[in-house]
Amino acid sequence: MSKGSAWRSPAAAQDFTGHDYPDFAQEFLRRNAGYRRDFRRIVRRLAAGTMTENGASQAVRKWGLVFRLRS
Repeated sequence: MSKGSAWRSPAAAQDFTGHDYPDFAQEFLRRNAGYRRDFRRIVRRLAAGTMTENGASQAVRKWGLVFRLRS
């Protein structure tokens, strides 16, 4: 059985020195199954024309995401 990565090691910590809070937040969301499911659903609805960009912006707010609308 693999022990996985040594994420607490100084070498692993050094890998993340250039990351800020949004970088970490994005990575946590990317790994969240519920977020991935919602993302796929929103993309499908946008492609089908059953959701507007404004609707998509509203839908992702539950995940703490806010997008500025294009002019």
